[in-house]
This record gives sequence, structure tokens and C-alpha cells, in this order.
Amino acid sequence: MDTPLGKSVTLYDLIAGSPGSQELILGAEPDDVRVRAALAALHPVERAVALAWAHPAVATWTEAALVAGATDPVALGEKVRRKLKRVGERQTERAVAAQNRGAR
Repeated sequence: MDTPLGKSVTLYDLIAGSPGSQELILGAEPDDVRVRAALAALHPVERAVALAWAHPAVATWTEAALVAGATDPVALGEKVRRKLKRVGERQTERAVAAQNRGAR
């Protein structure tokens, strides 16, 4: 538990302030429909990483993947970050297209 994960953070610090596994699996449904749509585009393990990243005690995507139980937290954290970026860009493009259709 005293394993250092950075300059001033240990594994204990991360686990003590992190969301529990049940919280990650069940996760509260966000109020924002765009966030719900983005989370729906993820596989369950990716969703767990995204929900962990949203927790105030988690600072990086690697930490989020570690909290979610990833065997390779660096790779999974980066994968989820990139995927959510693509999903967000797609949602923005669709919203702009819908606005343009409505403005005619």
C-alpha cells in the first residue's frame, strides 16, 4: 500500500479516495443526455474507467484505469481518453448539423 505512484501519492492514497467497485459498475446516471450518450458508446470496462476519471480523487486516465482494475492501466486509460474524444467530436458534429438543418 505504500507503493509510490508519483511524487507524493501512494497506492493507499489512491485507493482510499477512489470510488468503490460497486460505484464504478453501477454508476449514477448523469443528468446530461450528452454524457449518457457518450457513456453508452463505451464497453463496460471503458465505462468504469470513465466514471473513475470523473471522481475527484482520480487525477489521470492511468489512475482511472488502475482504479477500474486494468491490467495495463496506461494503455487502457489512453484508449478510453481517445475514444471519448472521438465520441464527443461526433456528438458536436451531429449537433451542428442538426442546428443547420433547423435554421433553413
